[in-house]
Amino acid sequence: MFKKSMLVLAVVLLAGVLGTYWELAGDSAPVSNLADDSLGENQPTEYYAVYVCGAVQNPGVVLLNPTSRISDAINSCGGLLPNADAEGINLAEAIKDGMQIIVRPKHIIATSPVDGQKGEATAGTTGEGKININRANLDELTKIPGVGKATAQRIIDYRTQNGSFSSIDDLKKIKGIGASKFEKMAPKITI
Repeated sequence: MFKKSMLVLAVVLLAGVLGTYWELAGDSAPVSNLADDSLGENQPTEYYAVYVCGAVQNPGVVLLNPTSRISDAINSCGGLLPNADAEGINLAEAIKDGMQIIVRPKHIIATSPVDGQKGEATAGTTGEGKININRANLDELTKIPGVGKATAQRIIDYRTQNGSFSSIDDLKKIKGIGASKFEKMAPKITI
């Protein structure tokens, strides 16, 4: 009886250890990473939190050594996606605590940086007065009938995450743009 109880206890403990390991190993997108995992005397006791989003493999918040660069932050998120505009980012720039790094897809043309932030797309209006939904910035998108600032921001967020719209019908994939709203928008937009 004692051997049977010990065997059951060993199996339960082993299952618990394996379950915990499985839970920890299965987390493929950790909330925080360390750019420098080496331990030593010169290891800083403070880390900077940086939010990396846009065209990267695993967007999220990473913890980095204060001497790290933007390239370290991007590498901590799995690197750039194939459609990322690497030339639009200064990969050698030093990070700052609490900064946000937005990696734009190649199709978005950024304006001059303002206060360290990248601008939105420009040249969103065509010669025919139509708004190009792949290039328009927030203000230009709000000129489309039925589009306010919230919907315009959802359009920008969608193309940042998914790349260029391949047709104007793709707008229907965005929350808040139904058939009737799309019908009002369609004559005024292009890709």
